[in-house]
Amino acid sequence: MTYTITSSCIGCDRCLSQCPTGAITKDGDTLWINPKLCNSCAGFYRVPQCQAVCPTNNGIARLSPVSSISSGDYWDSWFNSYNRLVEKLNSKKPPTYWEKWFNSYSQELQKVIKR
Repeated sequence: MTYTITSSCIGCDRCLSQCPTGAITKDGDTLWINPKLCNSCAGFYRVPQCQAVCPTNNGIARLSPVSSISSGDYWDSWFNSYNRLVEKLNSKKPPTYWEKWFNSYSQELQKVIKR
């Protein structure tokens, strides 16, 4: 059974560094657990480390076949992930520092060349 990050998560990132399988990732401000990578720390620890280091004790919950279908946290997580990915696809990536610098420099250079 895998674990999921619930709406009680405060985003402290403690679980991110403790996961031995690298199943927890951060996308923007949202943490999520990849169910394909999460093995409940089997073979590593007796207790899942994400749940052990969670300061809220409710930020991470175990998914069971029944609760994964009926749990509001599961669907909240699913829709949050979906909306986050759609927003990422629709948003224009802001220019990096060097792109801004290059554009500014080339504009100033064009002014000097035209004189």
